[in-house]
Amino acid sequence: ALGASRGRLLQQLLAESLLLSLAGAALGFLFALAAAKAAAAIPLPVPIPIRLQIEPDWRVASYAALMAILSAIASGLMPAWQSVRESLSAGMHRERKLRIRRVLVIAQIAVSFIVLTTAALFLQNLVRTTSLSPGFDIRHTVRAEVYLPPRVYKDSRAIDTYVSRALDGLRGIPGIESAAAARIIPFTDATNFDSGLTFPDTGEKQQARFNWNAVTPDFFRVMDIAILRGRPFAAQGNGGSKVVIVNQEFVRRYLGSREPVGTTFLWGDDRKTPFQIVGVVRGAKNMTIGEDARAQLYEPLAQISNDRPRIQFVTRSATPPAAQLTAVRRALRQAEPAAGLEVETLFAAIGFAFLPSQVGAVLMGSIGALALLLAIIGLYGVLAYSVARRTREIGIRIAIGASPGDVSGMMVREFARLLVTGIAIGLLAALFVTRPLSMFFVPGLSASDPATFAAVIAVLGVTGGLAALGPVRRALGVDPLRCLRYE
Repeated sequence: ALGASRGRLLQQLLAESLLLSLAGAALGFLFALAAAKAAAAIPLPVPIPIRLQIEPDWRVASYAALMAILSAIASGLMPAWQSVRESLSAGMHRERKLRIRRVLVIAQIAVSFIVLTTAALFLQNLVRTTSLSPGFDIRHTVRAEVYLPPRVYKDSRAIDTYVSRALDGLRGIPGIESAAAARIIPFTDATNFDSGLTFPDTGEKQQARFNWNAVTPDFFRVMDIAILRGRPFAAQGNGGSKVVIVNQEFVRRYLGSREPVGTTFLWGDDRKTPFQIVGVVRGAKNMTIGEDARAQLYEPLAQISNDRPRIQFVTRSATPPAAQLTAVRRALRQAEPAAGLEVETLFAAIGFAFLPSQVGAVLMGSIGALALLLAIIGLYGVLAYSVARRTREIGIRIAIGASPGDVSGMMVREFARLLVTGIAIGLLAALFVTRPLSMFFVPGLSASDPATFAAVIAVLGVTGGLAALGPVRRALGVDPLRCLRYE
């Protein structure tokens, strides 16, 4: 009305958006520096010392600042353009502007629901993971991996001699209760067989898939794997016959109603030599803490043709296992000075089994908290704008007899429509988005867990209600006399 062009008005509004975006980017940069410093000081919940080296990088900071500024300008461009178009008619298209804001807030709530649901699932998975038992003792054991020089240890006889010599040295360490050797220590490696089983007594054949390992007789005692039936392997051999020990899952899948101890079967390349089951042990995890129960078959280490120069040892200690690392390393070095050694507590060896759940819970939890904060700010802004836009309307309603309950009910209904619509859209989207995450979860945890969805809905409802308190109180505090005098 005073002569300013629309371009001049658009320039002024964009300058305001740029000023806000620069201020926001600067504050965000300072907050990022503080958060990075705090994150680097937090010890990671893993059994080995890892420190995060988070240092400011001008390229990353420039990119983040540029994106923050561009997004703020882009977000302000549409309202600025609409304001310029409507500058000559003050009451024009206000409802359309509010409708756009409502759509954006609904989208924020929906995205927040998806991210919070993912974070809640990872957190629940972490809780269940840490409460799971791997099926063996990880608190009193030391694991050692030995790489023998292949030019010296060319055959099974030389390797067996070394194993006996090393076990004698380990058992002689003060505080070591027992020691065992194995081809595989759980969570460090796995060998799977997909083989046919033939039972000579009936001629029955079955196709079986199971994990395999070869161990010395004290392995189950050292690892605290309970023998449920039968006996462990004999220390002095098995009289020339081939024996195996299987776990409960093997019995359930492939033996049916047979009595497992004493059952013989043929398998592998040599289908002429029968293998006799002498014991049944409790199941143990092999590679991941959340894996389903798997069939397992153990052979005596002395029974196989062991020509691989990689051997693993495990010891059970009456003292803290971390204090035995040097003694174990020294005993193995005396048994073979030229061998490569890797010695650590068994807890440290399997600690990374928990890392995906921990990282997922922390990462998605942080992103979920940020998304929730943005949704609350958006919800508060829309409701506050609605109260400001309808101040005269609210004053008139109060003047002609509307009670505080009527006014608050009008605002709460608007808030509830936004919240319920956003949650409904987020719920439908989360049912599909979280489905691929099932591969990371422990057995029994569903990606569409009803309790998790209910908890997220409750969190959004409570926090959304808190965000609505300010605008509702402002609406109740409207003075009808001032509104009518202004009108």
